[in-house]
Amino acid sequence: MVDPDIAGAAAVVSREKNAFTKFVVGMPLFAYLLVVFVILEVSVPDMRKEIFTIGTYKMATVESLYILAIIIAMAELLRVSKPGIDNTFEVIFMLLVWVVYLVLFILGATGILGLGIFSNTEFVVLTVTSLTQVIVAFLINARTLKRTIDYSGGE
Repeated sequence: MVDPDIAGAAAVVSREKNAFTKFVVGMPLFAYLLVVFVILEVSVPDMRKEIFTIGTYKMATVESLYILAIIIAMAELLRVSKPGIDNTFEVIFMLLVWVVYLVLFILGATGILGLGIFSNTEFVVLTVTSLTQVIVAFLINARTLKRTIDYSGGE
């Protein structure tokens, strides 16, 4: 026979794992891109140096970072484009990540010790891409919600 206290404790642990997993999976991908950016800035001596060449096409680390940012932004927009679902919380979370980018850029640009890695063109492009993504996500979420309200007859 299973002790009810043990079963209850297992259920609580299971819910806590699910909550943590939902938090990590639900976190905006630009938060993870920030980690990737810091790792690249610290480990790659020259972000503009070619990493490979195919024919006449040359790819640098920074260009691959930009492509990754664009893919992430598009994937995030898919997250908020489901009709009938209010994704305002997700968009606000994306906005908070953009605010972190903006604050890091401002602190880096002012010369705060240790934050100089955020005072470069690469980080400006990531910050602008994140802002654009947030604006479009707000618009998509608002339009899908409006369309759902219109189809339901305002009920």
